[in-house]
Amino acid sequence: MLNYLKGLTHVTFTCKNFPAMRAFYRDTLGLKEVFALPYNEAILQGFVETGYAVDGLKPGEIWIVYLEVAPRQFVELFNLPYHGENDTQNEGFHHFCLRVEDIVAAARELEAKGVPLYNGPRWLNAPFTSPYPENPIAEGCQGQCGSLAFYIQDPEGNEIEIMQYTTDSLQVKCRV
Repeated sequence: MLNYLKGLTHVTFTCKNFPAMRAFYRDTLGLKEVFALPYNEAILQGFVETGYAVDGLKPGEIWIVYLEVAPRQFVELFNLPYHGENDTQNEGFHHFCLRVEDIVAAARELEAKGVPLYNGPRWLNAPFTSPYPENPIAEGCQGQCGSLAFYIQDPEGNEIEIMQYTTDSLQVKCRV
């Protein structure tokens, strides 16, 4: 393992039936729901601009729920519209996330190895660009969870999020 990888932070599932998935992980498996992030106008508009259907979603409704598996390790559930058996747009939200202690060093090392970096899943078409300004890395969860993050893909296109917790990270504060 490369020296900057420190652990697995979360696995993500986009939910066809969000209430059932939430109940399964929380009530059936007994995972503690530690925080939920709401939709806001900017998030919804961003989805619309990238051609994503947001039928019926409104600001204030739940967007993401974090359920704790172990300290600082989570299942992340996305509440996104589903449009039938042939719906492939939600596939971009399936990923796993690795934790690093120095996200800038991780980004520089991966770029030096020729790995493209993205601000969010690749399908959002938001390439990460260097050189690094003062605050070089996007805030995870559209700035709502307090962590820093970028995305890469493996050779088959599977999404991998790279995340650094900060003192403002909800993933850290939920243990206090």
